[in-house]
Amino acid sequence: MVANDALVSKASCYMDAGMYGEALQTLERVKMYFLDQDKAAEVLYLKAVCSCRTGDYGQALGFLEESGRAESDPALYSLLLARCRRFKDSENQALKLAVSEAGRERVRQLFAKTPKLKKEGTAATLSFFPPAGQIYTGRPAEGILSLVLNSGAAGFTVLELIDGGWVTGLLGGGLLLNETFMKGNMERNVARVAEANDAALGKFTDSLERLLDSIGRQ
Repeated sequence: MVANDALVSKASCYMDAGMYGEALQTLERVKMYFLDQDKAAEVLYLKAVCSCRTGDYGQALGFLEESGRAESDPALYSLLLARCRRFKDSENQALKLAVSEAGRERVRQLFAKTPKLKKEGTAATLSFFPPAGQIYTGRPAEGILSLVLNSGAAGFTVLELIDGGWVTGLLGGGLLLNETFMKGNMERNVARVAEANDAALGKFTDSLERLLDSIGRQ
């Protein structure tokens, strides 16, 4: 269809101008069921590039694999696999670009230093056991403070209950624990893990991109 060709051309212009978000939005309007296999693969590949540039690496990887062109662009494929934490698959793709043993050794050395990522689920679970959650996210001092505050809140509740102040103990203690323990505690720990993982992945993939560019020019 003429409309599809016009949309692809418009998206290409956006990409040339570095406007990848606009390009992706334009490509989403392409009617894929009107395209032949080669043209559909081209559009999916362009979507992969745009998604990568806008930071949606999981979507980019899906588009690239669906396009059937993943193996023909091992550099992009390797970067997306690494961003999606599939480090072994990423290394295998990177090795395909290396034409010399020295280049392959550089790839192996880089992947020997893959970032040790923490799990957001673990951070969420440990948040119920202060200071374990804060220690896991690298904030031991905050964890100790949280433990002190939680202990104080729990102690207040117990003392009130012993003195017969059931309402004050349960209501007041509950409010204190909500402020010192529950309120935002889990969200902060999970967000910190996500932020640290993203930073580590970004640093690693930046190094990988430079390496791939270097060995690709050899």
